Amino acid sequence: MVAPIRPDVMVQSVADAAQHSFSHEWERVTCPTLLILAQSSFISPARVDELMRRRVPTVSVTVREARHDLHLEQPDIVYGLVSPFLAGLST
Repeated sequence: MVAPIRPDVMVQSVADAAQHSFSHEWERVTCPTLLILAQSSFISPARVDELMRRRVPTVSVTVREARHDLHLEQPDIVYGLVSPFLAGLST
């Protein structure tokens, strides 16, 4: 049985995450990183620039005409980006 969606829990989860910057954790990532962004997202361009500056080896891709839930709305596009990225790591 699927649990019912609880908007109050979802809002609290997002609010909790917004209180923490995660910059320190981001800088500690040592593996190759693919940052997939939706053109219409709550992540500001300034924040994206900061993420890229803090982790220079990060590959960033912005999907045009996409919203924040890109992975849910267009999983084929996400797969098409992730698959070759991962394949490139094994060569």
